[in-house]
Amino acid sequence: MELRQLRYFVAVAEELHFRRAAARLHISQPPLSQQIKRLEEELGLRLLVRTRRSVQLTPAGAAFLRDARALLAELDRAVATARRLDAGQTGRLRVSFVGSALLSIVPGAVQRFRASHAGVEIELRERPTVEQLRALAAGVLDVGLVRPPIDVGPELHVETVLRERTVVALPEGHPLTRLRRVPLRRLAAEPLVLFPRAQAPGYHDLLVGSLAAGAGAAPEVAQYAPEMQTIVGLVAAGMGVSLAPESVARLGLQGVSFRGVIGAPPSELVAVTRADDESPLVGAFIAVARARTAARRAPARSPRSRPAARP
Repeated sequence: MELRQLRYFVAVAEELHFRRAAARLHISQPPLSQQIKRLEEELGLRLLVRTRRSVQLTPAGAAFLRDARALLAELDRAVATARRLDAGQTGRLRVSFVGSALLSIVPGAVQRFRASHAGVEIELRERPTVEQLRALAAGVLDVGLVRPPIDVGPELHVETVLRERTVVALPEGHPLTRLRRVPLRRLAAEPLVLFPRAQAPGYHDLLVGSLAAGAGAAPEVAQYAPEMQTIVGLVAAGMGVSLAPESVARLGLQGVSFRGVIGAPPSELVAVTRADDESPLVGAFIAVARARTAARRAPARSPRSRPAARP
């Protein structure tokens, strides 16, 4: 049995006229009659009663019509769903991010993606860098937003979506706040407040290494804290200073001043995906995320605090 035979039968059963059904199907009448005859032969029963003046459904034909309509409607729905998936208009997208990304591109990117992909379910979860890389390798995550450098194999694809300045968070009244931009070597002797290395080893080593290179000796880490808001809060309490992406200034906590750093490496945000993932949803989300990075600059102060964020 062929799908076209079902479609031909439904057309004849609804029109109860072979010529009109043929015109509706844009075929000639003889092939239509032949296909209906073959369908009946395959089923081993009569679906239609034909006379020179009329065409009528048999009881078996009427029952078969109901099921054929349901089957064709289900098939049409399946085709439509597949086409929407292929076009990236439906499905599910699983996105994780480091907490500092919540202060830069994540809110705007998610908002724009949802506006253009209303039929897509998007799952969002904050995770440390190492957990995101494991989740990607295990196939339980579609897009990870992390701070490089990261150590990945050929099974993962990395694409930069944001590049911003690295700034220093200083307690208000700290002597270095008198400078518009602080030389990196001036920070090497300051006690440092930083996130644990286990969360993002590459990014941690990048920051610590830049300070060590500027002073010729490893900096002293006075306090570790997992969340960026806690780190900035400890700076405000005078526990030390901290290097962070420029967008962290959006936290706007009282008692903290942010300054640019001369000689500091930039803070990048990269999207990590599986190299063999050809989902249009993944490509669409990364395109939206990259579009959100244009002309972004973090303000020095903000009157409103944001949720706790991890580096």
